[in-house]
Amino acid sequence: MKRKLKIEKIISESYEPYFYSVLDVSEQHRGHQNFKENIESHFEIIIVSEKFKNINRIDRHRMINKSLKKEFLSDLHSAIIKTYTIEEYKKI
Repeated sequence: MKRKLKIEKIISESYEPYFYSVLDVSEQHRGHQNFKENIESHFEIIIVSEKFKNINRIDRHRMINKSLKKEFLSDLHSAIIKTYTIEEYKKI
């Protein structure tokens, strides 16, 4: 299974999202040190979920990083993560 689909499955099953977006931005890192051709290694992730209610931003990111641990151990290099509750998301 492609990494993007794995990440989407993890998010969907773990966070019951109101909305989420997973963008593969690996190609933007072409030419950088350790860039690997045809490897999904860099992502931008947005998750809107009530599971983040009363949890600070750092702890939300820790939750996501823990959920993605297996991916980070197998060529996932970077994930830009943005998390919101539904109320927070409606204000942006």
